[in-house]
Amino acid sequence: MGNDYSTGNPRPVKIPAERRLTVGTLVYYYPPRKDDPPCSPQRPVPVPWLQMKGHWLAEAGFGIQTPVKVRVMPGCLVLTLVED
Repeated sequence: MGNDYSTGNPRPVKIPAERRLTVGTLVYYYPPRKDDPPCSPQRPVPVPWLQMKGHWLAEAGFGIQTPVKVRVMPGCLVLTLVED
């Protein structure tokens, strides 16, 4: 049940001009290499990881299942929609 201030309509989402994220760590488990002894366990390797989520992504055109191209340059990532 809503409060006295609720209109039932979702609040409009403001597209931020800038977002700040922190690069986290994710662990990949790589299979043993050919030169590893037989029955070697998978090797855990930490890798950098970014997560972005929020309604602001959809408002900026990055909806669910939207193909995205990532341009990579030193100190810069540029995300653009993949046009059909």
